[in-house]
Formats: sequence, C-alpha cells, structure tokens
Amino acid sequence: MTVPSPATRLHDVVVVNDQSHAEWRVAKAAIDGGKIVIAAARPPRDFFANPSSTYTIAALDGGGRARKFVSVTLDRAASPRDCPRDFYVFA
Repeated sequence: MTVPSPATRLHDVVVVNDQSHAEWRVAKAAIDGGKIVIAAARPPRDFFANPSSTYTIAALDGGGRARKFVSVTLDRAASPRDCPRDFYVFA
C-alpha cells in the first residue's frame, strides 16, 4: 500500500461555478488519477444545473501550499448518478 503524497490531499476547498459565481465550501478533497474528487458533501441547490458549466477550485494541499484549478468540469461519467452523490469528480 502506498501512502498518498501530501500534494494529493486537499483541505479548505472552495468550488466556484464560473457561470453563476455560486460557491461551495468543502472540508476536504483529493487528487486521484489527475482528477479532483470531493466526497460526501452536499453542493448548493442547482450548483450543477447546467451541464456545460465550468468551475474553479481553490484549496490548500497537505503541505500547506495554495492550489488552484481553473475551468474544470464535472466528470458526469465518473460521478455516481444517485442524489445526493457519494462523491463528485472534476476533470
């Protein structure tokens, strides 16, 4: 078993819908296979209403460095379809 790098563990996460400017604050997330995964959190109502929306994700990594991911999209194929979802995947 490998221990995840501190750079792949994110905390104090803020996801902003680039079109509506709605914010979603999440305690933690992870980078897995080049994708950002947010587990077990409830986004604001209608946050994902437009399938073509893009998002900016800002967070601190496990090493305390500020990270920013611009113009990412919800990977609907990798995110479960149940509502609320167990996790959300951004690419």
